[in-house]
Amino acid sequence: MKSLQLPFTAFLCVLAMAYSAAAETKIPIPTPRPDRPPQAMNRQQLTQRTKLEGAQMTLADAVFLGLRNNRNIKSAYIDRVAQKFDLRVAEDRFSPQFSISGEIARQRIAEINSTTIDVSPGVSLQTKTGAIFDFGWSNSASIEDGGRTLASAAEVSIEQPLLRGAGVEVNMAPVAQARLGEKINRLRLKATVSETIGSVIFAHRELLLAQEELKLAEDAVSRGEELLNINAALIASGRMAAMDSVQTEADVENQRLRVLQAKQQIEAARLALLNLLGLDLATKIAAKEVLSLKRIDTNIDRLIPLALSQRQDYQGQLHVIEQNRLGITVAKDEQLWDISLFARGRFGGEFASGTSSQKISDISGGLRFTFPINDLSRQQQLVQADTTYRGSELQLEEIRAGVETQIRGSAADVRLLLQQLAIAEKSRDLAARAIEIEKVKLNAGRSTTFQVRSLEDNLRNAENQLLAARIGYLNALTRLDLQLGTTLDTWRVVLKN
Repeated sequence: MKSLQLPFTAFLCVLAMAYSAAAETKIPIPTPRPDRPPQAMNRQQLTQRTKLEGAQMTLADAVFLGLRNNRNIKSAYIDRVAQKFDLRVAEDRFSPQFSISGEIARQRIAEINSTTIDVSPGVSLQTKTGAIFDFGWSNSASIEDGGRTLASAAEVSIEQPLLRGAGVEVNMAPVAQARLGEKINRLRLKATVSETIGSVIFAHRELLLAQEELKLAEDAVSRGEELLNINAALIASGRMAAMDSVQTEADVENQRLRVLQAKQQIEAARLALLNLLGLDLATKIAAKEVLSLKRIDTNIDRLIPLALSQRQDYQGQLHVIEQNRLGITVAKDEQLWDISLFARGRFGGEFASGTSSQKISDISGGLRFTFPINDLSRQQQLVQADTTYRGSELQLEEIRAGVETQIRGSAADVRLLLQQLAIAEKSRDLAARAIEIEKVKLNAGRSTTFQVRSLEDNLRNAENQLLAARIGYLNALTRLDLQLGTTLDTWRVVLKN
């Protein structure tokens, strides 16, 4: 019994010493766990999807309004008025040019008053061979205090070049160049309208992309709120610590910020589209389009000849080369000597009061010539015309190479984007399925919210990639259509030239 009393006595001494130390030092007492989760963990009310205000505008509606109201197209058609009149002036080169000139004068000389009247109608005609025909009918009358004088005479002249300026090809060159210029102007109008249609399509899809991104952001917020509700239930049942849900709340707030950013992008895209359409910037619109995807034939052997036959820049450069070739013809003509046959005649009569009338019959004809000796300016014209022609041929080769580069690149983009689209769709489906499985595991206590959040990030990325792939594929088709020069045919647009 004595051996047991000593340890017990020692134990009491140690206990007394510990009690004394506790009295001198305050030991922190753990805070009791609350009976219910914090206020932040109350059940979340799921966010409702934003309803876009304004008229629903399809892609066809946007293209129609762009063709009708776009300022670039209106400006192009205003320029066409002057361009078509320029062609009319050039083609009027061989039409008769009528004119009437005249003068009525009253004068007083040495106390003698007189009145002079002169009226001279005339016509001038240039033929395609280079001949110039002039006809004038001069009628004059002078009335003085002592009498009157009348004169009437027809003046006829004709001149036919033999070297410089002779021949149909040289004289028709300005008309042919003007007609080629008119073809170039039509191609430029076609290019302007095509580019405008393309800009409207891209702007409409930018608005559609922003709207779809808003939907994805709001869906992400809803999924985050559902996860918060699951966390709240787990915390209430004591299966999760409240602090483990903080990161989920932060993720939800980040997604709410993304929703606001998407709304800002919608507004910017809406303003850009309205500006292209020439509409009031305060108009409320929403893009509406079914993202229907279709496969197209990207055979290079078919696309490149099609592009060369339809591209406005390539076809226009062919006309420029022909214009420059005609410029060489004109420049060569300028190197020739100026030799012309001419004939003139004046027929009529004069009558003065108190005297007999006198007949007028004057005829002359001959050969006129001018031989330049050392005029380098004429040779300069030929050198410039030749260098311009050769430069335009090189530019055609450059345009052809550029067209082929664009077509090959766009065709490759279409093929690759179609493959990316298939992969993005599969990735999105798998990411959504993975979240469903992980939430079931979370409810069973076999997973964590960290795993669910990680899969949510994967799903958001997959949805964004799928949306970008869809819009990118459609834009690639539109871009290829523009590069082929077939945009107007695709949209069945007939221009009023």
